[in-house]
Amino acid sequence: PRRDGEAQMSVFRKMMIPVPRPHLGTRHRPSPGLAVPLALALSLTACAVVPPDTPVAGRTQVVAPTGDWVDLGGGDAELESASAGGRLLKLPTHVLALRGPKQEWLAVMVVQSNRTGLPGDRQYGLNACPEQRGVHVEDLSAKSPVRIDCLRFKRWADGNGWLAQYQPVLYDYLKGKNGLPATPYAYMSYRYNTEAGAYVSVQALVGRSLIEPVPRGNEEFLAAGQPAIDWGHKLARAVRVSAGMLDGTLSLPAFPMVLNP
Repeated sequence: PRRDGEAQMSVFRKMMIPVPRPHLGTRHRPSPGLAVPLALALSLTACAVVPPDTPVAGRTQVVAPTGDWVDLGGGDAELESASAGGRLLKLPTHVLALRGPKQEWLAVMVVQSNRTGLPGDRQYGLNACPEQRGVHVEDLSAKSPVRIDCLRFKRWADGNGWLAQYQPVLYDYLKGKNGLPATPYAYMSYRYNTEAGAYVSVQALVGRSLIEPVPRGNEEFLAAGQPAIDWGHKLARAVRVSAGMLDGTLSLPAFPMVLNP
């Protein structure tokens, strides 16, 4: 004869609703509500290890290369427009300056980013990489309608009042921060902006001694700007990586030239 406990268990088993188990090899799709967050998570890479006092511009943590860098602060600033000739975007901004042996600024880096990099924080425009006379412009997106991937380089940015004339907002902003570097300097900017929500921009005023070798002839003089463009490509890669990082870490590349102390 069954015991009372065994009889109760037998009745309980009959009342249980069987749950089918998936066969091996069966593919299960996530629910539609999880598809977008899952896609966003998979598109981002791991976090980097950064010091706790790292300067921040929106979602971007700015890691400077080796040198005597000074934090000139930040806050929301209107420095760039979404489209060529359009309204200025008010974005989180941070400024870093590289100090030289005579306490002068050798380079100044201005970083802007939106706060989340997600579609709800979208800042996007069209025709944001126009050609400009006397400026080296590379549209790395190949005129993509869903991505702005624009590198700009002006070798003699301090000559003939070029910066004040063609980048007046940046000029006034840095002048107000005592952040204009010693002359001569070049202007480099890179902006990465996607329709999905990513926005990271770097504008740099860099002493030409940091990005150009001392030429020893006409051929070297004509090719002296190439190291700067190569550095711009490294900057562009660093920004694109930053846009895909979970913590937005932007590791600025070292300058190609090393100054003697």
